[in-house]
Amino acid sequence: MTACMRALLLAAAMLTASFASAEDAPAPISRLQSAQETAERIAAAGELARPPHRGQEAYRALGEAMNRDLSDRVRLAAAVAVITYPGGATLELVGAFLKTEPGSAVRRELLVALSTEPAHFENPDATRLLVAALADDPSPEVRRGAAEALGARGDALALGAVGRASEKDENKDVRAAARGATLILAKPPKPRPKPKPPAAPDPNGVFGVDPCPRPWGWCNCYGAIRLKPKCLTRPECRSRQNEMRNHGLSCNWDGHSED
Repeated sequence: MTACMRALLLAAAMLTASFASAEDAPAPISRLQSAQETAERIAAAGELARPPHRGQEAYRALGEAMNRDLSDRVRLAAAVAVITYPGGATLELVGAFLKTEPGSAVRRELLVALSTEPAHFENPDATRLLVAALADDPSPEVRRGAAEALGARGDALALGAVGRASEKDENKDVRAAARGATLILAKPPKPRPKPKPPAAPDPNGVFGVDPCPRPWGWCNCYGAIRLKPKCLTRPECRSRQNEMRNHGLSCNWDGHSED
């Protein structure tokens, strides 16, 4: 066998092995539970927060990793993945985790992530978790992180809690962070922009083809002849009705008679 032939066979064997390893690669749940490398378990946790792996089985696996993994970084990655799942049960799980998690850095980073997580942005219970950490966590770094997270969250529900911490917390850095959050939360909320009126429909729009959004509607005029429907407001259709009566035609607007 020539050297060239041996090289080709070796390359083919390596390629086959590569395909086999890709096909046999464990699912993210398996990798989260059993991968030896910390970085691989962290990556698996992130995958379980996103389709197509996201779901109840993934949620349970993340909850187990939060409580059982020996790596601070993996527990944090699992917790950050869990909070992307909406609902009160998730916040209850996070609340229990914050009370038992030994790593202060893990608790702090999770609070920061929770403060702006879209899945819980409208849920006041997320604010209450941050408030509880600000009041009760034994670590000054975690309490400072909670104060900063409450400022970032912008929920005025926390104004009393950050005000108390700004005066009474035993740590000066926590008091300073709470004062900063108080200034943010005390500002009046910005007025929401007024909704823009809908754009006027195409005057040459075709009934059944082009949209005719409210407050406009299709104005149909018919009698001895049938005119092309027009997208008009109700007053405009009424005006057209008055005009068409002179020609023996009747009009209705979106099926409701204008007579």
